[in-house]
Amino acid sequence: MGLSINTNPSAMAALRTLSLTQNALSNTQRQIETGLKVAEPKDNPASFTIGQAMRGDIASLEAIEEGLTFGQATVSTGNAGVLQISNALIDINQKITQAFNDGLDVTILQAEVDAQLAQITSVVNETVFNGVNLIDGTSPDLDVLTGLGGVTQTIANQDLRLATLGIATLDLTNPAAALTALGAAELAVGNAMTALGTAANSLDSQAEFTQLLTDKLKEGLGILVDADLAEASAQLQSLQTKEQLGIQSLSIANARPQSILQLFQ
Repeated sequence: MGLSINTNPSAMAALRTLSLTQNALSNTQRQIETGLKVAEPKDNPASFTIGQAMRGDIASLEAIEEGLTFGQATVSTGNAGVLQISNALIDINQKITQAFNDGLDVTILQAEVDAQLAQITSVVNETVFNGVNLIDGTSPDLDVLTGLGGVTQTIANQDLRLATLGIATLDLTNPAAALTALGAAELAVGNAMTALGTAANSLDSQAEFTQLLTDKLKEGLGILVDADLAEASAQLQSLQTKEQLGIQSLSIANARPQSILQLFQ
């Protein structure tokens, strides 16, 4: 093809190549800036859609982790209260046993037992975490979110009030009857301790699994959308070189029509 001042195929070809190089350079620079090879739908529609779904699952799992943390703290508080009550019953057992001995002042022992019973009532009323009481027998059961899709674990409220335990009053003038009532109370408290302890173990296991699942999803998401920065850095240098060569090529192509001027000299 002869030279023309209207059409310059070489310049157009050089411009197309330079444009492609600059687009690739822009994409590579964006990968380095964001750390993502799939940052928006146009980068890879399928991968972006899958990545968004994974981000949704990760967000849900993080919400579940928060719920589990709350549940663990609530059950832990309940367990602390039950343990305190159990220890108080041990002390009461000792006082009742002492009442069998002749020569001891039962009045003093009775006062000590009454104080321990009052302490149990105080513990039951004050074993509260963020408004939730698991041992007062009147608060609702605790539902803890444990899985995707609204899966929950119910932690039953334990009724450890003195009247329910059957030890609203303990008469140390009849230590045998008091000891029998205390034995039933100790059994009930032991059952509550077992129930809350089992619930605590279950929540701990679920929290560990949820954390593991969250980590694996984040790892998978990273493989899907994260950029390989070492590769992107090497590609950036290559594209910068190609851009410079493209600019020089376009400059040479644009200079060719000027040779027509020599024909008129």
